[in-house]
Amino acid sequence: MNKKGAHVLKIALTFDVERDLPNVLDTHFGIDAGLSRILEMLENFDIKGTFFCTGNVVERFPERIKSIEQKGHEIACHGLNHERLSQLSFDECKEIISQSKEVVEHICKKSKIIGFRAPYLSPPKFLFKVLNKLGFKYDSSIKSRKNLKYYQINGYQIQEFHPSDYNVFLRFPLSYTFLRKWIFKKKLIVLYFHPWEAINVKNLLRNHKNRTDFLKNIVFRPDRWLNTGDSFLRRISKLIKEAISKKAEFVTLNQLIV
Repeated sequence: MNKKGAHVLKIALTFDVERDLPNVLDTHFGIDAGLSRILEMLENFDIKGTFFCTGNVVERFPERIKSIEQKGHEIACHGLNHERLSQLSFDECKEIISQSKEVVEHICKKSKIIGFRAPYLSPPKFLFKVLNKLGFKYDSSIKSRKNLKYYQINGYQIQEFHPSDYNVFLRFPLSYTFLRKWIFKKKLIVLYFHPWEAINVKNLLRNHKNRTDFLKNIVFRPDRWLNTGDSFLRRISKLIKEAISKKAEFVTLNQLIV
């Protein structure tokens, strides 16, 4: 606490390590190029983050994922192939999350895998029951506190860390000026990003073979490409610098378990 008795802001920088724009592209340029840029940025600021990894990316790029672990960051689960778990049965969901956890634990032998985030932030109503059975300690899938009542949480020792909606808006023009007023008033904020944001997504979409999809993504979904690549890294760095100047504390989610 500071001199006035206010709580110090805690910021968790989290990253969903998945293929580029799931359901839009089937490439992995974010893993090939974007991930290393993010790791370098975090290292420059001496900050540790939490990386939610899909099982298929871990299997395909084991050395990339090991590099996250070797740099002291937290590794967590993000499904097997970025499935929308809310559309699956209890048994299907449990099998997918179990396989994902096994894959990650096999590659990241030094890490204790206790965290989970549902792809698309779309968890099933029985998620906490599944996570409890599989030995997880926390989830970071439910954006709103008021939505917790829709999930089966009674009797399950799963802590929820709500991911913030600020991540996309940080990439829009002038948005940082307004968002910082809310961000720095929080006690805890969980920001989430993706390795593909650290590359120029607009160029990827331009090279997409399907012209209709190109126009749809460029014109109607600017959130998928706006201020990605160098601009994304500059904006996150700006946020980190201001947070450091305000004595905010950067944490991994496993450090917050109570």
